[in-house]
Amino acid sequence: MPIQQNTYGRMVAFVNLWVLLIVYSMGTAVIALTFSSYLLSLFIDEAYPQFELVKKVVAAAAVILVIGICIYGTRLGVWVQNGFTVMKILALIFLVVIAGVFLGQGNLENISSGFAGSNLDVSDWSGAMLSSLWAYNGWTSINIIASEVKNPEKNLPRALIITGLSVTITYVIVNVAYHALLSTDQLIHSESIAVLAGETFFAQYGSGAVKFGRYFFAVSVALSTFGSLLSTVLSASRLPYAGALEKMMPGCFGLVSKRNKTPVTSLIFMGMTSFVCIWPSNIGSLIQYVGFLSWIFWGLCFLAVIVLRFKMPDTPRPFRVPLFIPVIAILTSLYLIVGPTITSPLTSGMWVLVTLVAVPVYYGYVDKERKCDVWMRKLTAS
Repeated sequence: MPIQQNTYGRMVAFVNLWVLLIVYSMGTAVIALTFSSYLLSLFIDEAYPQFELVKKVVAAAAVILVIGICIYGTRLGVWVQNGFTVMKILALIFLVVIAGVFLGQGNLENISSGFAGSNLDVSDWSGAMLSSLWAYNGWTSINIIASEVKNPEKNLPRALIITGLSVTITYVIVNVAYHALLSTDQLIHSESIAVLAGETFFAQYGSGAVKFGRYFFAVSVALSTFGSLLSTVLSASRLPYAGALEKMMPGCFGLVSKRNKTPVTSLIFMGMTSFVCIWPSNIGSLIQYVGFLSWIFWGLCFLAVIVLRFKMPDTPRPFRVPLFIPVIAILTSLYLIVGPTITSPLTSGMWVLVTLVAVPVYYGYVDKERKCDVWMRKLTAS
């Protein structure tokens, strides 16, 4: 928020906070639903008539559990998250190994036809990119908790570069592994891709091996997404807290537990908003909404890097970003915003309106000068 406030003013900073609260609530819902899908794959077939309802109930319960863990203490949440991250890395390595073995056995039909029938219309790629780029969304969480990072001048850019590169390389390799093991149709329609990939590989070794593959990957991905859910909630809870400190949200969200040093009211608020987002939507639509809204304000953040170079040239900068990087990022943001607006104008327009609702809220309840009250008095006086 400070970068938008210094660049565009307090109102834009509030609208950004408004959007971030929506984005993180929906993002938390996506992760909770993914966790639920893989956990339920151990017990319920996707063809079960009430699968969607059960999935949402379990996802809601996961959000409540994570909020409880985070309220109890940040240290507990970090320990759980770190443990699950190690398990996730091991599971990904195992997946890549079995995919390599699968290809070595001569099973090349899936990987050779993976791009068959691809849409070559560049205007339609933006929607697919919004979904895929969401998988790399963790870098935003690092920035939100920057004030809690030791020696952020060195550790923050170091963390962004190392994790960005490592996650990109890992995800590309894992996606190649999925394409090696599964057909395009299976990738599109499966709720639990990793489980299906494990079953596909181990089918050649008998029913017992298939059961092992299903349970191993279902448990691994469920634990992985639970760890992601923890990290997302930990980061997201800082948004209402920071908003309260900036006088943009009610002061109650600035309360911190004396015993556990956690923003209890902020955690409860984010839990409630995420809980609501679970019920009306599916994972695919939520990811599209999250991506579209996010890139609007990320584009403004990238632009702010350039604007502040000229607006505040003498401000100390612990590290300087080469200007070509924000220029490329701004052009990418424009493409990701304009593309969905052209292909799905009604949906995009609806979410733009949801964003603009923040403007009257700001002038009515946040603006120190209470411009809304001034306007109302003028109207009633006339």
